Amino acid sequence: MKKLLAAALLLLTAAGAQAQALPAKWNTPGAGNPLLPGYFADPTIKKFGDTYYIYATTDGTGNGYGPAQVWMSKDFVNWRNVTMNWPTTEVVWAPDVVQQPDGSYRYYYCTPCVIYVGESDSPTGPWTNRLGAPDAILVQDRFVHNAITLDPQLFVDDDGSEYLYFGTWGIYENFGCGVAKLAPDGKSFTDKKLILNTEIKDFFEAPFVFKKDGIYYFTYSSGSCHDHTYRVQYAVSKEGPMGPYEYKGCILETNADGTIHGPGHHSVLIDGDDYYIVYHRHNNPHSIHGFHRQICIDKMEFDAEGNIQKIIPTHEGLIPESFQKQAKKNYIENLAYGAKVTASSYYDEWFKPEYATDDNNATLWRARQCHGEEWITIDLGKEQKFNQVWTQFEYTTFFYQYKIEISVDGINWALYADKTQNTQQGSPMIDEGTCKARYIRITVTDTQKNGHFPAIWNVKVYNATKRKNPKNLLPEVAIDEEALLAGYPWIHEKDIEPAEHLKTAEKGNKIVDINADDYAMGKALSLKEIKNRPGGTFSGDKNIVVEIKKGKYAFYFNGQQSLKSSFSLPKTMTYNAPYTITAWTLNPQVGNIETVAEFTERRNDLATIEFRQGRDRSNGLVAHNASFENSGAPRECLSGEGEWQHWVVTFDGYYERVYLNGQKIIEKNMFLMIRPEGRITLGASMDGGNKFSGYLHSLQFFDKSFTEADVQAAYAAPSSTNDKITFDGALDLQVRSLSPNLLSISVVDGNGERMESGLLNYRYAVTSFDKPKNSKGSKNSSKSPSNSTIDWSTIPSTNLSSLILSTDGKATQKCLVQVTDDSGQFSRILSADITITADQFVHFGDRADKPADYIANKEGWDGVLANSDPQYAMSAQAVDGAIKLTSANANLNTRKEDNGIILYKELEGDFLVQTKVVALDGQAEHRTPAYNEGGLIVLDDSGNRGQEIIHIGVFPNYNCGNMLTHVRGYSRPQYPRGNGWNYDPYLQIERTGDIFTIRTSQDGKSWTDMPGSPINAPQLNGKKLKVGLYQTTYTDNKSWVSFDEFDLWENNNNQNTNNNK
Repeated sequence: MKKLLAAALLLLTAAGAQAQALPAKWNTPGAGNPLLPGYFADPTIKKFGDTYYIYATTDGTGNGYGPAQVWMSKDFVNWRNVTMNWPTTEVVWAPDVVQQPDGSYRYYYCTPCVIYVGESDSPTGPWTNRLGAPDAILVQDRFVHNAITLDPQLFVDDDGSEYLYFGTWGIYENFGCGVAKLAPDGKSFTDKKLILNTEIKDFFEAPFVFKKDGIYYFTYSSGSCHDHTYRVQYAVSKEGPMGPYEYKGCILETNADGTIHGPGHHSVLIDGDDYYIVYHRHNNPHSIHGFHRQICIDKMEFDAEGNIQKIIPTHEGLIPESFQKQAKKNYIENLAYGAKVTASSYYDEWFKPEYATDDNNATLWRARQCHGEEWITIDLGKEQKFNQVWTQFEYTTFFYQYKIEISVDGINWALYADKTQNTQQGSPMIDEGTCKARYIRITVTDTQKNGHFPAIWNVKVYNATKRKNPKNLLPEVAIDEEALLAGYPWIHEKDIEPAEHLKTAEKGNKIVDINADDYAMGKALSLKEIKNRPGGTFSGDKNIVVEIKKGKYAFYFNGQQSLKSSFSLPKTMTYNAPYTITAWTLNPQVGNIETVAEFTERRNDLATIEFRQGRDRSNGLVAHNASFENSGAPRECLSGEGEWQHWVVTFDGYYERVYLNGQKIIEKNMFLMIRPEGRITLGASMDGGNKFSGYLHSLQFFDKSFTEADVQAAYAAPSSTNDKITFDGALDLQVRSLSPNLLSISVVDGNGERMESGLLNYRYAVTSFDKPKNSKGSKNSSKSPSNSTIDWSTIPSTNLSSLILSTDGKATQKCLVQVTDDSGQFSRILSADITITADQFVHFGDRADKPADYIANKEGWDGVLANSDPQYAMSAQAVDGAIKLTSANANLNTRKEDNGIILYKELEGDFLVQTKVVALDGQAEHRTPAYNEGGLIVLDDSGNRGQEIIHIGVFPNYNCGNMLTHVRGYSRPQYPRGNGWNYDPYLQIERTGDIFTIRTSQDGKSWTDMPGSPINAPQLNGKKLKVGLYQTTYTDNKSWVSFDEFDLWENNNNQNTNNNK
């Protein structure tokens, strides 16, 4: 402990700090942990020659997105970061570099869930894929059975044998970590094995193996990388690098006050006889996602039996003992350390100006706004001579544009360095020039990435001499600029020029502004489009009604419409841009998730902004295609059911805040990666799912954040009216037969458009009658039932102007609808007769009446898609009066080669298909193996690459119950019903032209649209589709689902009948 104390004190001294009592706090000036400035994770530390290298995941960019980079140091005090040319995949996780006996280097890294290997003659590249093609993969997912491929680490044993370890989510039963012995060519493997989680208890990810005194130490991370549970544990083996291993315990975990939070995913530095653990921890204050991690170092010690002693993580950090003398010799005073700092602004107390001169990589100054110029001024206390200014900006792998000015009196300023056109990233940024001054002002004029704040970890000021020049202590590295640009063509480009922000600001920063008051005419209006006040329109395939609801003009959404804008968000909304949404909404009955508006058409991580109303506590209010960044407010949404609510969602580049009726209800920090592409969607998510049922008085979207005063002003703005609504015009019925015993009944206006008014109530009835032989096809007859035979008080009312009703199967049916308004002043009875002819439908049904093997004999089906490889365990059989589909190791995603088992008919044109799920594996125990799912599918696999799938299934896991999924390209939105094991067993898909309507039912008679339905798919027009049943498990666990009552009707001559009274 004395050695650690001395090392910590030495580091503080080297930083120019006064000796102080230990332990240090997270914001103690001169504290040595984190070791590096910036956000990095999953560190691997290596020594090649006289230089140390730390390869790590680039963090703080959403989900750990690249670019690839490396930190280098010769003295463990002064570190330089440079960007490397490869890899170029969007995700570059957990890199590891190993030097080969011939002096070359190999670079291992992963993306979910595969591993690549590169090679170079230098530890900083340029790198090329060792297997040839840039996208060639070394280790595929599940290369080792029940080991999910991630987080590679290469261990070299004493005999030179190389073992690659990898794994994540190893917590499942019979799962663990994979290990594979490399062949001499480094391109293949001679052996592989699963190290079970019974040996490495609670193994989650991040294996790191080292050897000491003949013992193999298998260290790894457990818990969630997002929170305080993340920790380091270990097991040992005396048998060999592939085990078996004996679990020993936890050696590193979150400290008592939480300022060392979630330590893990580490490597071990062996320096002579000393061992050090280099790991990441979450930043302070903790980011909501846990993906702003920072790299730290502490000593690892062993007892006499070779057990690793519990590591107490510190803020002091350390310098390895072999470097301490050199560090003391190299010490040169940092003139800025502890200097007084003033700033144009600062965000809050976590980001104070003085943190820029405290030589602590855990603290930084951050300005209040992320757009516009911001500055800090450092007062050296007296006029001093200096010739170097080192600046460490917040995001190391992106460039900042800035200028440095100097002054003797703080009034008159001279330019010291002009980097206002800088396009070079890295850390530190070093500016040189001999001068004498007391004040130094650094002004950040712009950032490469839109929404990055002017922010600085540390400013260091030196008066270097020939004998002591800190710049000379930084490793020199020659970066191949051509290779770098080939890998990252955007590396020297900005997202947005300042002039673009000014242009938008001059227009009031308002992008969307729709208001029902623009249609205040005292009567209900049916609109084909909504005008956007700043310009452009919103329109869809269904009209939207404007009416008055509880004192406000409002657009009424009945859960069927979705409208698209004629414009996109401007480029100024790129990346981490501030924004504000304001809206007046009234939701009569809050669903699980209902999307009022989605502002982009990208499904990348953190790339979208979606404003919702719903009960879902995690995703029911704001969504960014994320997890932790999404928000829900079920209590507030439900308590306001049926009442007007004013919502404000505002994001300033760091905090997203949600206000309801002027009161703040949610506040969380986050980082976004918005892609303002495609059109804006009203009334649904971008793909037409999660439709909104309710009223919208107004909606605004700004490309700026709101202050508290702005929120209050928006809430107080006038929005009510004393007008009264009247109904006029004709109402008709439109009836379609979907099958011999299913009718679609819609109330339409005089133009044939559905009457989508939330002020109208509908009661539906259908009854059969016998048509006289002499009627000659007349739609009316004396035997047709009359309105007077219906007891309307026994029929529940609905706001839906369209409904699916079952019939008794007779040929002639009478449909009756009672229409009333909320006030009781409007009442009308509509009726229509319809005759269903024998030749209207082509029917195929399967009741599994006799045992059958559908793979061997199709039994009237057109085919079975079933992989014959035994590992997929696929079968399709008629057993005990049910169709039983079984599989393992399969899924339903982009690759058609990976599909689960599919039993299908091929057809074009309109159809209705339905079935009943009668059982699934694990039903009795309410515990289905793996991710077992089965149901109805519509498949287009006609393309050479990829496929499009619409499937509605039963998936009880995570309380999903019925689940609608639409796979198209890399998009895969899913819409759960949220009914878990109480799922609806009856499933249905209807195709009418380009529209696919998906429904479920408890009894096979009353059908309800699924969330996400209908799906508009014009790209499937004219294609022959595979329609039928599917089952899949998404893991290697074998499982099954059984079906009955399969019916498929192709519509030959669908009737539309209007006959109203």
